[in-house]
Amino acid sequence: MTAQTERLLESGRLAESEGNARQALVRYEEAVKLAANQALPLLRLGTLCHRTRDYARARQLLDEASRIDPDHPDVAFRLGLTCDALGDLEQAKAAYTRTMLLAPSSWQTWYLIGRDHRQLGHAEVARLAYRRALEAAPEESEILGELGTLLWEMGLEEDAHVYLEQAVKACPVDPGFALQLGLAEMQRGDLIAAHRLLTGAKHLDPTDGRIDVALQGLALRRKESRSRQRRRAA
Repeated sequence: MTAQTERLLESGRLAESEGNARQALVRYEEAVKLAANQALPLLRLGTLCHRTRDYARARQLLDEASRIDPDHPDVAFRLGLTCDALGDLEQAKAAYTRTMLLAPSSWQTWYLIGRDHRQLGHAEVARLAYRRALEAAPEESEILGELGTLLWEMGLEEDAHVYLEQAVKACPVDPGFALQLGLAEMQRGDLIAAHRLLTGAKHLDPTDGRIDVALQGLALRRKESRSRQRRRAA
């Protein structure tokens, strides 16, 4: 990989960390053009497309990355997530299985173990698996988001909030993380923070109906809050 390609990838990573998905997209696309036969630029661009909900393009890019480097566990993992999002469960399962075979001790494998147990209703086992994943990758947004929502479902709301905040900080371009934290802030009564997060999520993904529902709920909560304030003032 050339120095120019590496600079483009680093510039894209920085833009992504600052929440500038458009700039990150431009940088990763330029890197792919310069290194079309390299898996890493395709992986970065495919992952960003997945996070911004362009699943069809993400799959195309990650399929190509997998063809170039079939032994890259993160390529297999990201391809599995994208196939899952598209509803192609058979291909998702195949990609997840390949991930675990390629890197049985990786954070991706522990994440998948945790998710499997969560789906089976084994919340405590899932939590332990996610914590093992975090030991290997403490800033990985997928783990932080999954653990945060799991803890929220378990009623451990304060602990959940910490992880949800960290997920948004680690990946500010993902509307799903902003939505989850916005809902948590609304539940905690911080309606200003909830509004900021939910409107940010709406900007990132205008088509997600769950965000619309959350914004409607927030509007109702704010209306009720103003009514209470007026009654107290009277």
